[in-house]
Amino acid sequence: MAESFSNAIARATGIVSTTSSGAVGVTTNKITGLGLDTGLVAIGDLVINQHYRAGAKVTNVGSGTSVTVDRDSTNTAAATSQTVKFLGVTTAYTSPAATKSVLIGGTFANLTENNINIYVEVLDESGTAGVSSVLLASDVPIPTGSSFVISEAGKTVLEATDKVLVYCDTATGVDVNLSILKGVS
Repeated sequence: MAESFSNAIARATGIVSTTSSGAVGVTTNKITGLGLDTGLVAIGDLVINQHYRAGAKVTNVGSGTSVTVDRDSTNTAAATSQTVKFLGVTTAYTSPAATKSVLIGGTFANLTENNINIYVEVLDESGTAGVSSVLLASDVPIPTGSSFVISEAGKTVLEATDKVLVYCDTATGVDVNLSILKGVS
């Protein structure tokens, strides 16, 4: 496959479920008492709460009102009445099978009348070195009427079927435009 430049576009990205009744125990990977239709929460959703480091993800949705995440909480005392956001993922780009791509840069435009935060992740489908994903950008604030640009200075190689995933803390809050070089050997 010959090298070619293209844009990967995702319109109005951002899927959010929020509850204000979550309970988080001491150094635990469970969030209980959600008072939220857990049908709105999915495995792989990003967990946003003061007691979990950025990048914590849902690994199991329990029956009723609990979820399990892939990291333990950082709090030293049990906390109730916690606001917990579950951010659904949008796949902004998937590298074609049997080829490599390079993420050259990207622009993330705030579509709302409020400030938003975004998270950008690379999912390594080959699972090299036991790591399946890393955040390229974490909790990046984008003011209303503004955008965030991933610099052209830091290019990211994407192997076959690797993905660029985007999370936004506001429903339909961000447009994504990624600049991609495909067919790299």
